[in-house]
Amino acid sequence: MSDNISFLAAIEVGSHEVILKICQIDTDGEITEVESVSRTINLGSDCYRFGYITNENIHLLISTLEEYKQIVKTYPDVNVIIAATSAIRDASNRIFIVDQIFRQTEFQIEILSNREEIAEMIRAVIIKMPEFSELSQEPTLLLDIGAGSTQLTLFNKKKFIFTQNILLGSLRVRDRLSVLEQHTIDFLTLMQEYISGDLDYYRSFVPVKIDYQNFILVGNLMQTWRYLAELPMYGTVFLSRKKFEQLFSVITNTSTITLIEHFDISEEQASLLLPMSMVLKEVFELTKLEKVVIPDITLADGLIVRLAEKLKYRKADPHIDNYTIDFAREIAKRHYTDLHHIRQVENLALNLFDQFKKMHGLSKRERFLLQIAAILHNIGKFFTIKQDGEVAYQLIKSSDLVGLSDQEIELVALLVKYHSSITSDFNLENSRISDQENLKLIKLSVLLSLANALDTGHKMKVKDLKVEIRKKHVKLFLASNEDLTLESWSFQRPAQFFNNIFGKEIRLNIIPSLDEN
Repeated sequence: MSDNISFLAAIEVGSHEVILKICQIDTDGEITEVESVSRTINLGSDCYRFGYITNENIHLLISTLEEYKQIVKTYPDVNVIIAATSAIRDASNRIFIVDQIFRQTEFQIEILSNREEIAEMIRAVIIKMPEFSELSQEPTLLLDIGAGSTQLTLFNKKKFIFTQNILLGSLRVRDRLSVLEQHTIDFLTLMQEYISGDLDYYRSFVPVKIDYQNFILVGNLMQTWRYLAELPMYGTVFLSRKKFEQLFSVITNTSTITLIEHFDISEEQASLLLPMSMVLKEVFELTKLEKVVIPDITLADGLIVRLAEKLKYRKADPHIDNYTIDFAREIAKRHYTDLHHIRQVENLALNLFDQFKKMHGLSKRERFLLQIAAILHNIGKFFTIKQDGEVAYQLIKSSDLVGLSDQEIELVALLVKYHSSITSDFNLENSRISDQENLKLIKLSVLLSLANALDTGHKMKVKDLKVEIRKKHVKLFLASNEDLTLESWSFQRPAQFFNNIFGKEIRLNIIPSLDEN
């Protein structure tokens, strides 16, 4: 094998399947799949019914991972990434599962937040569907039907507009409604009402009336649908509405046993077809489109890309971070924040971050989290002025800011919560973050507070700023042709906190602005 080829492996521990993908990547960053293996393990059924994963399925999972490890070992110098989704994430015994996996296989499994899951699927779509960029110029709905939940994500003008996670995974719906099937003579109508009711949340909250132009479908049963519709098993394919409705009629009017015999599929595949087809039917009605695009992707494809970027085999793709910023702006807009003030605070905060870099020592990632917090710092005021920080904290914690880990979303939420109530007695003893994260939070908080104070009146008076770091103090030059008395007064409080944290006094110097624009 050429020295110019490296091998990457990704293991996706999903709610319904455990997938191994092995790819090779050349010096140009071109990724080619060389092997793929999957095994059905119903981790989701355990979690959704009992709240934990049973020992039987834990043993089966570990046995599968041991087999995958032997496959991976046949490749030279292979790098491996392994990640789990909602079943293990939501299981009450997840920490024991992670520990057992590590002790028996040496795999360090990463439990993805739902926000990270969305990011990995989008990465996979971007890498496997070069046409996605052009498609997303128009209103495009990405529907990810998983075993545990369904994610609807809207793109338009190449921006990330909106996303909504709904507990309508094919496995979850099947298991949740199976008990009711025995108590109704019209189970199909019952299931349709259940699914339609949850999808109404997306219909209600999507920002504007959308004239959908593209519908992209990904999920855990795509290979089954390709097979049923007699479509190619690899590459991007199109399922017409007419063909779907033919299959829908068969699925909804045929018993599970007959489906198994008719299509030559497993009992597990047959039992999941009905809930998934009901979701698809509703989304076809929502989009009013005549076809759905089905790319050949899984979450593992996104994991491969992320691993390649981490190892510097590929240049980091900015799309995910840009989508996070897009969605943060949409959230700010939906909560009627002063968008001009938001832009001013964002620009000032990032400017301060860059010029104080030698003092705070924070990374590019922390700069990105500061930017998100600056965009969202006033969303709580839509509900209350008095306790806006607490409200904003809860809103951010429950949001699907794509790509952020649970630790990062906690940091952003706390940063917004405390940005306007910062004191020298800053105390987060009851927070869920580590001491190291706490230090990051404190440093970012003072930068955001300084930026916010410099636009106290929302008049955008400061046109530019420059920092000069001296031995015992810092000179902060503010370019402005307006009266900054209010801003200077508001600045005193966070400036004192800055002094306590960094050991230097900030001295304001106001100079004329040469360019009012």
